[in-house]
Amino acid sequence: MNVKLVGNFIQHIEVELMPGEDFFAQKGALIYLEQGIEKETVMNGGNGTGALGAIGNLIGAKLSGESFFLVHYINRSNRNRRLVLGGSFGLTPVKIQNETLICNKGVYVASNNMVNVSTQISIAGIMGGMGVFLQKISGTSTVFLDCKGQPIMKELGYGEMIEVDEDHIIAMQGIQEHQLSSAWSLKNVFGGEGLSMLRISGPGKVYLSPGKIIPHINS
Repeated sequence: MNVKLVGNFIQHIEVELMPGEDFFAQKGALIYLEQGIEKETVMNGGNGTGALGAIGNLIGAKLSGESFFLVHYINRSNRNRRLVLGGSFGLTPVKIQNETLICNKGVYVASNNMVNVSTQISIAGIMGGMGVFLQKISGTSTVFLDCKGQPIMKELGYGEMIEVDEDHIIAMQGIQEHQLSSAWSLKNVFGGEGLSMLRISGPGKVYLSPGKIIPHINS
């Protein structure tokens, strides 16, 4: 499989699939595909245990801004075929290895393996302005996320802390709930950021968008 980001202002993904290879994406992300690539819808967050677990994952995915379904693309031909996908703005790739990304609502676009897209209930998130339902992406994959502009990656060490306008957060990697807190101040309001900002403490990585993230709505 060969996957590359293309473009400067608004990027897209070109995915070259060898025979038998597959790829996963959010509904509505497809720009075009070549003959020989077949697609099917699969349930989002299909890692639940039993019917109740599956229903819970679907509800969680919807609350976090995602669709009930993902689209599974597979190359059924005997030649390499191309698939092209896009997000609302630009795209940023994040590699995860048996771990979880905590993301802003609705930023997941695609991945080279099946991932579990569900919800993260965050008290710190709602106090910091992101809302109570954040997006949780779990698994082992390169995940492509929506980003408005050239992404900013800030790696925090132990004892390091940043305050972030929640509208610019794409994802947090290696960050747990106890590392999040709200920073309330009237100075934030006068500075145009709103009453509260989100305080993030290390260790971990924070992915930020220069432009404000506007979560897309899927069905």
